[in-house]
Order: sequence, then structure tokens, then C-alpha cells
Amino acid sequence: MKKIFLAVLAIAAVACSSKPTATILKGSVPAEASDKVAVAIPDIQFDTVVTVSDGAFSLSLPVNKMVIGSVSAGGHEARFVPDGTTLTLVWPEDEASELAIRSSSKKSVTARLAAVDEWMAWFFENYPNAEDQDAEFEKYVAKLKEIVKDNPDNVLGLLGVTSLRGQIDAAELMEIISSVSPEIQENPGVAKMKAALESALSTGEGSMFTDFEVEQPDGSVKKLSDYVGKGKYILADFWASWCGPCRREIPNIKAAYAKYHGDNFDVLSIAVWDKPEDTARALAEEKLPWPQIVNAQRIPTDIYGIQGIPHLILFGPDGTILQRGESLRGDNMDPAIGRYIGN
Repeated sequence: MKKIFLAVLAIAAVACSSKPTATILKGSVPAEASDKVAVAIPDIQFDTVVTVSDGAFSLSLPVNKMVIGSVSAGGHEARFVPDGTTLTLVWPEDEASELAIRSSSKKSVTARLAAVDEWMAWFFENYPNAEDQDAEFEKYVAKLKEIVKDNPDNVLGLLGVTSLRGQIDAAELMEIISSVSPEIQENPGVAKMKAALESALSTGEGSMFTDFEVEQPDGSVKKLSDYVGKGKYILADFWASWCGPCRREIPNIKAAYAKYHGDNFDVLSIAVWDKPEDTARALAEEKLPWPQIVNAQRIPTDIYGIQGIPHLILFGPDGTILQRGESLRGDNMDPAIGRYIGN
């Protein structure tokens, strides 16, 4: 009996270890609601319409935990991951309810997607009215890290990694990326992010500046080295006319300029990811009294690994990068500059 029992266990182990070959999507749809169900998974170019027969439908889908699909019918829509489980569409009980998709496994990626979607909706609804937004933001970042840790090999980990871009320092984000599966690391967006992070780390605080040159609308050429490394502290602001946070940061930069400008300090604005004519209009509106480099596009942002703007870098008199990023924004700007050049 023992040998038979062990053999049965061996068979069961093989069965349990086999990977699912299909994701079954099924459900019921009231006749008065719709006789068609649309299913789309854009990332794998899957798009089809299923006919509802006797109030029900069923569809076999490929297994791919790295993509998100949608199912819609009768004006309702829900998201799912083709994770190899059986997925059942649950029709709303009333107008206040929403279409839902339930998985045959409570631990499936689809089940976790529903929980993440619910949390995200709650966070962004409540964050604007939070008494301590900084504390709530820290919780948000911690949650994203948790999502990545719990989902290192599926689309939720991918969403977590991409959402952390610009929220934590480059070294920490690189460490997080290295902890996830090759499928996530090789995603084009993540690969591009990784390259930018490597650039950011190679131009981090304590590094010597990396020069670049940009042709201006009038045909002249301006270089970063025309301003940086010339014996002054230079606060470089990478911005764009369409960027609301960039425009809101300008009063802080103007205040710093008014307080510190002189033989030891100057400001340089570098317009990136923007049309020159739009930059020109913004400059006329903002009336910035310091030097400008326009039409830089991705040249400096690729070199310095800048993934979001505004981005500020404080260069020392010899061109050394003294400080960069969030630590120079808002209320941090004046004391940060003051630490180097005094009041």
C-alpha cells in the first residue's frame, strides 16, 4: 500500500506542477442588457466579440500574466488578467454596482488586480483632501513597493515598478528592478527606465557635470559648459511650458535668484520635451531674468537620466553636481542653496 500511495502522490505532484494552458472567461448577461460581449487584450493584439447564447457565454483565452484585458457588455466594463484560472463575469445587481470578474482562485493575479484597482481608486479619491499629504504619499510609495514584492513575475509587478518611477531615488529603484522577473525587466518601458536610472546614477551627486550642446531656434549653439564650471554655483532647472508643476516651481526659483544672484550664483533654465514656439510664449509670460537653453528636447534628460520634470540640479563652481532632484524643490530650495553659498 505504501508504494501505491507514493505513486499516487507522485502523479498528483506532476498534475499540480503542470501549468494551465488556457484561461476560461465565462459568465451570464441579462438578455435585456446585451447579446454581445467584447473582450480585448491590447498588448497581445487580441480583440473579439462573443455572442451571448441563452444568457451565457464562454471563451478560451491564452495564458499571459504580463497583460491586462477588458471585458465589456451593455455599457459596463471590467478588467482581468488571463492568468490561467477560470474567470467568471458577475453582472451588476443594480445601477450602483459595477461589473466584476471573479477568479476560481482567491490568490490569482486577477483577484489581486481587483484589490489593487480598488485601493488605487480609494487613494486618489482621498489623497487631495488628506490633512498630511506627505504622510499619505509615503504610504502610497510603501504600497507600490509591496505590490512589486508580492508580484515579481506578473503585470502587477510591472505596474508597481513603472509607478515608482520618479517617486524614489535611482539606486533604490534599480535595486527593486533587479528583484523582479526577466519578463518585467525586459519590458520596453522598464528597459528604458533602467537605462535612464543608470544615467542618473552615473551623473549623481558628487559627479562632474556631463556637457551637451543644443542648437537654438536662431541657429546658434549653446552648451551647458557655457554656464557650468565657470566659477559660479548654477541652479539648472529642466522644465517645459506645458508642465504645471514646472510653472508652479518658478516663483521659488525667482525668490532664490533674487536672494542669491551675484558673482557666486546664477540660474539656468533648460527647456526640454517642448516646442520652441511654446517655450517662447511661456518665457514671455514668466519674464525670467536668467539665461535660457531652449529646444533641448531629450538631449540633457537622456544624459542625466531625468524621467520627470521639473528637475533641478545644483552645480558647484567647478561643475561638480552638488545636489539634484526633490531635495531642491519647493521649501527645500532656499536652505539647500544657502548651505553652499550662505545668505
